[in-house]
Amino acid sequence: MPPLIALIVQALSWAIVLGAVVCFVDALIRPAQAFPAIDRQTKPFWLFILGLCGVVALLFSAVGFFGLFASVGVVFYLVDVRPKVKAITGR
Repeated sequence: MPPLIALIVQALSWAIVLGAVVCFVDALIRPAQAFPAIDRQTKPFWLFILGLCGVVALLFSAVGFFGLFASVGVVFYLVDVRPKVKAITGR
């Protein structure tokens, strides 16, 4: 793999890991009642998924098969779950 491509892939991998950590902490500070209120599973479910995404992103490349699943989990939380939980809790 050319050095520039390898650098880009490594940066994407670390971005997904950082995103998973940020999302995990965000889910950790949100009240547990907010998650079922928006019909998006439970707080422990999201903590498990985001933790798993972080571990998978650490172990595998962001552009690999498992890395793509980690990316989807983090992006889904950021785009769909977090704004709705934030709207319900007001913070």
